[in-house]
Amino acid sequence: MEIQVQAAILHVLDTAADEPLLADVPLAADEETARYLAGHLQRAFGSEEARDCSFRDDSPLPPVLAGAAEDFVGATRKIAQEWFRLMSQWPAIPAADVLFALADVDGVPCVAALKLNYKAAWLHQSRLDSGVANLLVRQPAALPGPSGKADEAFFAALDGSICRVIEKKYEIDGRKSAYLCSHLLAAHSGYSPREKLEVVRAAAVEVNQQFYGSLGMDEPAVDAALLQLCETAEAPPTAGEICEALYGEVPHAREAFEKVLEEKAVAAAEPVAILPAAVRRMEHQKLKSYSGVEVKVPVEVYKDPAAVEFIRNEDGTTSLLIKNILV
Repeated sequence: MEIQVQAAILHVLDTAADEPLLADVPLAADEETARYLAGHLQRAFGSEEARDCSFRDDSPLPPVLAGAAEDFVGATRKIAQEWFRLMSQWPAIPAADVLFALADVDGVPCVAALKLNYKAAWLHQSRLDSGVANLLVRQPAALPGPSGKADEAFFAALDGSICRVIEKKYEIDGRKSAYLCSHLLAAHSGYSPREKLEVVRAAAVEVNQQFYGSLGMDEPAVDAALLQLCETAEAPPTAGEICEALYGEVPHAREAFEKVLEEKAVAAAEPVAILPAAVRRMEHQKLKSYSGVEVKVPVEVYKDPAAVEFIRNEDGTTSLLIKNILV
């Protein structure tokens, strides 16, 4: 993924004030600011929490985006003004600065927005009255550091064809719900990479419960198959390819898996990205006993009878025998 930034601007959406503080000019393009912006944009776009969305027919954003190349400042001010209105309407949404960028994402011209929620930080302050006094001062409106991440974000193509969103749930009209995609962007939300992978894994669990006797495939074996696909495939595997890898030789299980995915609105041709964070989670299986003892088993040795053995007890529980322990 390549992101090239043409311009950026920062708007202050502090709901402690009556109005947002909207900038009239873009940010100065110094090296340090460029690195800060590039790092946050890369992490946001590549996040496993980012959902691909599509604008509804009644969305007011596409006309604004269409004019952003000619009037970037004006377009971002319109979006920021509406964002501030929603934040004022629902006080649970945290105050923040929003960093907008006009950028090409893999060659697609986009408007990107990073909502940087305020964090509390401590600074020193020196006074020179009747001697030097160094004080600790709490700064309630600090922004995330260069290695941090935006709490909410979106990337929207200027032609309205692509929209990618990271959003959080807040107390809205008496219940916890997200607002960025549904209200600010007026878009239909899809699955994030993490959610889509969890749908696939959950479908496999459901199918395994039905066919365990004949299939003999448990959750770690599912993860092992997914990791193998991740290692060998040049592009993210599709849901259909995952189905074939798991159940290619068991037609009834394959049909059941496809049916579950269809119910969850995941098409067979849809790619299922397995990002590095997901790989790290699947590389080890965490097992926990009733007494609270936890064991992490690497997925590659899970099926090796020379390394570990799982003994199914008559009462429905499972005992773990770990072999060849070095002491």
